[in-house]
Amino acid sequence: MRKRIFLSVLVLFSFFILVDRVEAVTEVNSKYNVLLKESVSIDIVKREFDKQGIKVIDTIPEINFFTVTTEKSKEEVKKENNDLIDDILEDNIMTVKPNITYLYGENVITNSNVDFWAHQWDMQKSISTGSKFNHKSSGEATIGVIDSGVTYDNPEIYSNIISVQNFTTDLETGALDEQNILDKTGHGTSVVGQISSNGQYLGIAPGMKIRMYRVFDEGNAQDQWILKALVQAAKDDVDVINLSLGEYLLKDSSDEDDNTALINIYQRAINYAHNQGSIVVASVGDEGMDLQNQVELKNYLGNLRGKDYSQVDGIVQDIPAELDNVVTVGSVDDNDLVSSFSNQGKDNIDIYATGGGSQELSKIGYEKWVAERSYEKEWIIVPTLEGKYTYAYGTSISTPKVSAALGLIIEKYNLKDQPDVATKLLYDNCWLSNNGNGEQIRLLNITNFVQ
Repeated sequence: MRKRIFLSVLVLFSFFILVDRVEAVTEVNSKYNVLLKESVSIDIVKREFDKQGIKVIDTIPEINFFTVTTEKSKEEVKKENNDLIDDILEDNIMTVKPNITYLYGENVITNSNVDFWAHQWDMQKSISTGSKFNHKSSGEATIGVIDSGVTYDNPEIYSNIISVQNFTTDLETGALDEQNILDKTGHGTSVVGQISSNGQYLGIAPGMKIRMYRVFDEGNAQDQWILKALVQAAKDDVDVINLSLGEYLLKDSSDEDDNTALINIYQRAINYAHNQGSIVVASVGDEGMDLQNQVELKNYLGNLRGKDYSQVDGIVQDIPAELDNVVTVGSVDDNDLVSSFSNQGKDNIDIYATGGGSQELSKIGYEKWVAERSYEKEWIIVPTLEGKYTYAYGTSISTPKVSAALGLIIEKYNLKDQPDVATKLLYDNCWLSNNGNGEQIRLLNITNFVQ
């Protein structure tokens, strides 16, 4: 009897030791995004990673980008492969947001019986005559819109979209549903309307062809989705890539939140697109900040992340708007003044276009502003889901106007795959204004591109 008790205790004790050992050696794999050196072969690196127990789970070969999973720390991976890797960072969650604000409600949603042109003061301001557009796209240029998908409720919008590709994946399984292409937010629908709507409601370039790359589902987007869409749009030979989105990232910092690696990955993807002949156009944020004021930017980022960045080294950037080879777009209001919500900065914004304003709103208050329909004079009428239209503001609205103008330039002057020449023509034909601080700014002017 005693032997059985002793044997049972011994077996139980051995079991606990075994369990303890199993728990001790069990580690959770981490997921990293890796930017390889441009000179190395991704096939050679993949074989080397396999030997080290680093599993490659995704890749963007055009920019030497891997997503990997491993038990090792990113410091270990970088140290062991220093000759192969430029940058490495932990895989992130959805952080990129679209830049638009809608004014929904029965009082402000309109219908297709409206005399749209009379209310499209933003479009009127883009041409010197103010007269209703009679120009059309020739069909030779294509705009790639990286956004929230397509709606089939508004033929003026979907009839110009020649392809849709989904890049959003299930956040738990990583599965990609290629059929998941519908716009659930209205953001992509509004953006396309600014570019190519061809009916009673008009975009800057009526009838211009659109390729949609879906990176927003119902909320924010992951950086990997946007990076893949950028590369795919360039491979699809689109002439202009519209990015009405962005995020704030910390660069060149010794802090643990440093995002220099991610910024470098974005820059490589944008350089790839530029080298393929595509013009990348991106909106600045809608936080009304001066992008040259690092105190303001760090305070804002700190509030977002619940952390004090005031003493952190490095700089905060509005990405992708502030990267090289990007046409950076801000917003002006109905008085051609920089919109109160639009980020600005003397050396940060390339061009401004109408995106709405709120001067009257700030003077008379929201209730009176709505009751007197003042939003019709300050905000922009945009198409949204279910074939409806509403009023909105944001740099997401000003940016596609610039993308469309570039499409018109490429068509008129036969500038396919000449992004720098087309961009210079855009800037050379702008109206000039000032930002209220005595500094000169460019305003979108399409007059010479439609005659």
